[in-house]
Amino acid sequence: MASKALIYIVDDEPLQRELLADHLGNMPAYEIHSFGTGEECLAAIKVRIPTIVFLDYYLNSQVKDAMDGTEILQEIKSIAPAIEVVMISGQDKIEVAVNSMKHGAFDYIVKGEGAFVRAEKTVFNIYRFHKLTGTASRYRTLMVLFGIGMLLMIILVIYLQTHGYISKLPGWA
Repeated sequence: MASKALIYIVDDEPLQRELLADHLGNMPAYEIHSFGTGEECLAAIKVRIPTIVFLDYYLNSQVKDAMDGTEILQEIKSIAPAIEVVMISGQDKIEVAVNSMKHGAFDYIVKGEGAFVRAEKTVFNIYRFHKLTGTASRYRTLMVLFGIGMLLMIILVIYLQTHGYISKLPGWA
């Protein structure tokens, strides 16, 4: 049996964190773990690397000196750049979203009515993105191998022609 993909949820609001975990927990292919602080998440990442992290932008309502979402995002990306981080916030300011994306967030979701559905769609988008990236990588590898094969074929023809195995006359002798 294939192991489930791991999703971490980091939010200092327990109700928000558990509602999102419950909603995403309905997807059978994913194992969900939630954390109240970014520091807890960073410690967990050092033990087991998740596929996706849903990260709240403000993480200091419970612990005043806690790192904020942008700092945690930067730490996550320095530890494991392949982790897809989705920022979640009550802030609907475009500057906050742009700043998150500049630091490597895959998406930015504004908390509200449709946030859980959007989070679910983002998980599927990440899955599709990784699948397409893998397909593109395979095509790129095939094209390189094809190019090398053609180059070897040309070198072989030139070698055979210069050594007289292939006639320079029309039609091979």
